[in-house]
Amino acid sequence: MKRIDKLITQLPIPRPWDRTKFVDNVATLRGRPITLISTADLELPVTPDSACGIWLMRDSEDVIIYEAATSDYHIDQIVCHELGHMLLDHDRAAGTAENARAPDPLLRSAFPDLDPATVRAVLGRSDYGDRLEREAETFATLVMVAATADHPSQGLRNVLFRQQ
Repeated sequence: MKRIDKLITQLPIPRPWDRTKFVDNVATLRGRPITLISTADLELPVTPDSACGIWLMRDSEDVIIYEAATSDYHIDQIVCHELGHMLLDHDRAAGTAENARAPDPLLRSAFPDLDPATVRAVLGRSDYGDRLEREAETFATLVMVAATADHPSQGLRNVLFRQQ
């Protein structure tokens, strides 16, 4: 938790909150473009087996696919979750395309002709049982809390646990 708290206090989180601006800020920090694609843009049906979001890390860019048939807040949470995977270096833990988990049905539908050799890692927002998913979800929640904090310099623990 301390690692995530420290990371978030160093991020350029826009106030008022702006998802596009935050994604652009993270892309600038990482030195890599990040493209957001909604399932609606891909005209993909979302099934119960589909992840809410997927981070597709390619050699020259990052792509986040997110479920569009939900609220703006939930989209923010999904996108921030995938950004959490990026910023917490979860691609190193996931390994390469050869040993990453089987492609999600959403990913196969979105990119049926995708050459697996162009993908370095795939992580999806679906199962909160493993450590990486819990870290990414914690990151997303704390980004959203920080985005609504009264003062940008206010520590996250103070925002979350301040006396009423």
